[in-house]
Amino acid sequence: MFSRRELGKLTLGALSMSAIAAKKIDSVVHGIQFGLQSYIFTRIGLPQEGLVETVIASMVECGLGECDFYAPLVEGAASLDSFRTVRKKFDDAGIAIYGLSGFPWATDQDLGRTFEIAEVLGARLITLTVTLPAAKRIVPLVEKSRFLVGIQGNPNMNPTNPDAISRPENYDEAVSLSKSYGISFDIGDATGGGYDALKFVETHHDRISLIYLKDRRKDRLSVPWGEGDTPVAEILRLIRDGKYPIRCYLDCDYKTTNRPADVKRSFEYAKKALDQ
Repeated sequence: MFSRRELGKLTLGALSMSAIAAKKIDSVVHGIQFGLQSYIFTRIGLPQEGLVETVIASMVECGLGECDFYAPLVEGAASLDSFRTVRKKFDDAGIAIYGLSGFPWATDQDLGRTFEIAEVLGARLITLTVTLPAAKRIVPLVEKSRFLVGIQGNPNMNPTNPDAISRPENYDEAVSLSKSYGISFDIGDATGGGYDALKFVETHHDRISLIYLKDRRKDRLSVPWGEGDTPVAEILRLIRDGKYPIRCYLDCDYKTTNRPADVKRSFEYAKKALDQ
């Protein structure tokens, strides 16, 4: 686990590097745009204070230029000005906030606020984990906005909830509801849910907007990349060879004592896989 002093050194060092580089960090590898799902920095024992800066420092350190911003990184019912401050920090580091995720909502008003926050952050995609009835209900709201909504669902070949977006045919039905719907697909969750994740990506590549790169075993345990049952390398090479316009975001969510090192190791794994 990093000490506060070590985290401070990482943050200051990486942010000073970003100050030198005024332009956006380029993290396109073999035609694939890579980024980070910032959720992975939560719930691992790091102090909440300064967590945004820690995420930015880690991304600068290993050269990731896009982010899916996990909303709970900002504590409480933050004002829009709080998110403007967050955006400036990412902009100053040369990182684009492409996606917004992690906002629970129960009412149309809640969803409207999510759109407002996404606008302030400069995001283009909002990822929602919804049921099929909810996906149907919010179509008018989504289509009034300028945003693409990534339906994440809960990939599981043996679902117990009939309303859940779990099986491949559920995703098909969901994205057929609106031209504004795409799929945000977690290949690790899918592997744990009994999917052939490679086949799903090949079959649905024209509607997948974003892939969360995670390695899980078939018993659902998340592990370092290359130690589980998820075909991470094969999926990356499929996207490369097919020239699919799918963003790939690192989501190494296994237990750790050093998440920045996990991010760096995972990105190196991806680059080596694509060199083959």
